[in-house]
This record gives sequence, C-alpha cells and structure tokens, in this order.
Amino acid sequence: MASSRNSFTIDVTAEADADVVTVAGVIDENADLTPLIQLGARPIRVHLRGVRRINSFGVRAWMDSIRRVPITSNLTFVHCPPPVVDQCNMVSGFLGHGTLASFYAPMTCAECDEQIDQLFETEVCRANGGKLPLTPCPRCGRPMEVDDLEEQYLLFVRDTM
Repeated sequence: MASSRNSFTIDVTAEADADVVTVAGVIDENADLTPLIQLGARPIRVHLRGVRRINSFGVRAWMDSIRRVPITSNLTFVHCPPPVVDQCNMVSGFLGHGTLASFYAPMTCAECDEQIDQLFETEVCRANGGKLPLTPCPRCGRPMEVDDLEEQYLLFVRDTM
C-alpha cells in the first residue's frame, strides 16, 4: 500500500493459538475492515499499536465491523494507543464483546520533561485500584505521571472492575 498520512493497513496472521490482527494507520471512511469481519471462531488478538487516529466515520465503520465478529471468538485487544483508549472511554461497546488486555498511556516527567508512551497491562491497573503502577522516568528515575487526567484516561479500567 502506498504510504501517506491517511494510510491504513490491516494484516491477519494465523498463529498456533490465535488469529493475530495488526491494525495501523488512520481508521476513517476509507479504512477497509473486511478482514476483521471474515475471521472465524478461533481466538482473535487485535494488535492496535499502529493506530494513529480514528475519526467519527471510522468509529461507525469499526463498530459495524466489531459487532460482526463471532460472539464465540475470544476477542482480545493489545497494545492499544491513546486514540483507541479515548474511544473506549467515550463510545460504549467500542470493543464489542472483546477485552482490552494492554494499552499505552502518555507519560511525562515533571523533573526532566521526558515524554514516553508506556505500555500497561489492564489487569495490573485493576489490581492497583484502577490506577497506573509507578513508572520511573527512563532518563532521571523520578516517578512519571500520565499526561492526561488519570481518572478520565483510565475510565475503561474501572468500568469493568
């Protein structure tokens, strides 16, 4: 596929334990989500790290597609970036019958201004009372904070506690 700002890719790989769907780019009215709909009843792991943005047309197309994934499929979402987390917090049923297993949070250090997207496991956050675990700054070692309102950013964690 030709590279552009609004490019979108979706790849499906059959692994021994699950079908792995890798989604990247911008989910909008031009995103072809057909491969997601065509999956069978095997476990499905959707890797979303590469999603950069989702517009309102993309939300509608995503919801239409995700609702068509067989209910018998164990559907898990991993490496969800901030644009996906935002949709999970705003749109009821954004992940269909699936579960969000891991996500990135934008972290910042008040001491040295280091900024990173840190990967977190949803279950670890649930076990931590619906909060992010301590994240030391890779540059100075001081505790980092989420570069958002933590309570708002983690709504999806507490909604399923």
